[in-house]
Amino acid sequence: MEAIEFEAQIDKNGFIYIPEKFKSAYGQIARLVVLLPERDISLKKRRQQGSAKGILHVISEDDEHLDDFKEYMP
Repeated sequence: MEAIEFEAQIDKNGFIYIPEKFKSAYGQIARLVVLLPERDISLKKRRQQGSAKGILHVISEDDEHLDDFKEYMP
């Protein structure tokens, strides 16, 4: 197995183009490992407290269903 390393941009269709200097690899089956730069997690949209309000509904408030888990609870 031969390993080659190069940097490439992934286009809007998800294609990665292998540079022409590696044209001996064209048409061959390859195992691909993609290393993406780390992203700033502060850019992710954080969930807000109470954001599921009105989405979840409690059908009944009882503890009977907890009896099934008694043997697992201290």
